Order: sequence, then structure tokens, then C-alpha cells
Amino acid sequence: MYRNFVFDLDGTLTDSGRGILTSVRCALEKMGKPVPPVETLRRFIGPPLTGSFRAFCGMTEAEAAEGLRLFRERYVPVGWRENRVYPGIRPLLRELKNRGCRVYVATGKSAESAERVLRYFGLYPYLDGIAAPSPKELEADKGRLLKSLCPDTRDTVMIGDTFGDVQAALDTGADSIAVQYGYGAWTEEQLSRATRTADTVEELSRILLGQVPADRGVFISLEGLDGCGKTTQRDVIRTLMEDLGFETVLTREPGGCPISEEIRSLLLSVRHSEMTATAEALLYAASRAQHVHDVIAPALAQGRAVICDRFADSSLAYQGGGRELGVETIYQYNEAGVGRFWPDATVYFRIDHETSLKRRYSASAPDRMEQADAAFFTRTEQAFEQLAARFEDRYLVLDGKKSKEEVSEELRNRLPAFLSEKGLI
Repeated sequence: MYRNFVFDLDGTLTDSGRGILTSVRCALEKMGKPVPPVETLRRFIGPPLTGSFRAFCGMTEAEAAEGLRLFRERYVPVGWRENRVYPGIRPLLRELKNRGCRVYVATGKSAESAERVLRYFGLYPYLDGIAAPSPKELEADKGRLLKSLCPDTRDTVMIGDTFGDVQAALDTGADSIAVQYGYGAWTEEQLSRATRTADTVEELSRILLGQVPADRGVFISLEGLDGCGKTTQRDVIRTLMEDLGFETVLTREPGGCPISEEIRSLLLSVRHSEMTATAEALLYAASRAQHVHDVIAPALAQGRAVICDRFADSSLAYQGGGRELGVETIYQYNEAGVGRFWPDATVYFRIDHETSLKRRYSASAPDRMEQADAAFFTRTEQAFEQLAARFEDRYLVLDGKKSKEEVSEELRNRLPAFLSEKGLI
């Protein structure tokens, strides 16, 4: 077992291809240079960019420096976030830290760019240090970076997706693992010089840990009055969670599984206007109990991110507040069915009930719940606000009256940091 684990970043911890390749294309187009085919562009990911500009685009050293400047012109504000953690990397890093190992990143990125990526995607807490080239360096000397992190390399392994990572290990006396799920164009001779090779993150985990650690699931609910935009933003949240390295499950309430969907049809049908408030609340609780059993609990046990359009907070607000049954009563109704499966995080899209009704009525004919009077929606809005204050530790509050583009951007900016601060990623 090694004591020091030094990881490359791009192509090893994260799949950064989309942001890097788009930024490379932009730089070449601004310089009036032809854009190489995709197979060649993929070779830009990992090695120092100035060297790639010279090798694959025939640039001079001065042109390569200009290419790097133009690349950063797009990559710094936008491209760095067009990235995705490889599934399995997060639990691997977490387990290494739990075992008391020293975990580092050595990257050709600037230290500022690398830290921003690692913080945004929730990997930074698992690291003991980052080594990156200085601002004046156009190319990274991986061997020097490795030695700066681990002066004594006897118990050190360098893990990366290009031969430059293997060469750094050879130059410093460390072991190496060549990963082949990234962007390296390996030759047989190059692979033979690595201590070990790994085709997948799972194989890498077995080499380093002797096992494939399970990730823990994350349960995110979306709440707000009808018309607040939560369903529109659900796909944004799904993409964010997949970028963070999770498989995702999208679901909704009432509904989410066959039995619960049948209950949904009873609850929302305008034919059942005589339904009592208590019967309504108990039907929601029954639907939720089946939903948790069939969908939510199994998905979380598999380490997935469950994204649910409404959950128990809706019952607390609509039946507890709107129907005036009382929040604590609704808690009791749901206690057996929900158990320990309350959301880890709740994204609340705040809008007033007047805006809610205008938006909802303009979208489609109102269902049974939406046919309630204005006083009902006033009480429901007030109940949501009280819940947001009561559970502020798990509520991320967004302004649902903004445009969908503005809300999407705010989600991208705030949700990863919120989850990271709560220790959920």
C-alpha cells in the first residue's frame, strides 16, 4: 500500500474534454488557424497546451503563447465548468482519505484554475495539496511538480492518463499507474513502462484499495408554489449532479411509481371535489410511503442522486398550511412512510401566490388542487416561507420570479457549493 497518491487532473479525476476542446477551437478560430480533426484535438487534453499548439498546429513558440492566452480568454470564465467528475472518483478519494493516506493533484493547469475546478466539483476537501506550474511557465514539468509534493517518492504512486505522468514517475523514482479511460494516446511501449495500468475507475479502485468503494446517495427535493419553475430547472439539476459524478434518478410527487401514480390521479382529478382535507393528506402520505419504498430508498442505497419534484414539504405547506390541518399533524401522517428518508437538500423556488396562479392558469386547465381559493394559496405561501426558515440548513432558496435562464445560472453557481458545504458531495 502506498502512502502518497498523486493524481493528474484532466482525464484522470475529471472528464474536462468539452470545455477544453471548445476553448481550443475558439482560440484557433480567432487566430485564423485551421482546426484539427477531433482525433487530434483530443490530444490537447492533459499535456501542456503550448506544446500541443506547436506539435499539432505547427505554431511557433510566440504563436503558441498567444494561443494559450486566447484559450484562457474563454476557458477562465466559462470552459472550466464544462467538466464532469468520473463516476467512482469521489468515493475513491474519500476512502483514501479515510484510510489516512496523503492525496495530491499535480496538474499542468494554473494553480488558480485547478483549485477552482476542484472546489466547484467538491473534490478539494479530499486533497492534501496541489502542485501546478507558476504563472510564468508555459509548460509544466510534472517530475518537478511530483517532487515538490513528495520529496521522498519511495511510497508514492503517480496516477495519470498520459505518458507525461508515467515519465514524471520514472524521473523521480515513484511508481505509476497509467489510466486508459482518459485522453492519453498510449502506445504499447509507453504502457509497458508504467508500474500498473487501469482501464476503468473501478479497476483503479481495486488496484489502490483492493475494493470498489460505494458512493453515498444524495436526495434533493424541489419545492415551491405551482408555476415557480422547479420542473423546468429539474434537468439543470440533473446535469449538475451528473457533472459531479453521480448517476441520477428523476422522480415526482404525487406519483413516481405505479401505485403512487394511481393515487395521484385520484388526488388531482376534478371529479373528486368532495374529498376531505384529511383524506387528501392521508392519500399524499400513502403515495409517498410507496414511492420511498419502491424508488427513493433503493436509489439512495445504490449511491445515486435522487431528484424529486415535490416531496413531504409540499404536504406540510399545502395540507398543513393551506388546508389548515397543521404542520405537526402532517408530520405525524408521514412519519411511518418517510422514516429517515427526508431530503438532504431542498431547492426552494420562491414566488408569491399571485404570480403562481397567473403562471399556472396560463399553462393549462387547473387541476383539483389548483381550484382552491386565494386564501388557500396565501396560507400555502406563508407555510413554505416558514419551512424555509425552519429548515434553513437544508433549504437553498432561489428567486423563482427571475427568468429561467437567470435561475439556471444561479443554480450552476450555487448548488455545488451548497452541497459541498453540507458535506453531501
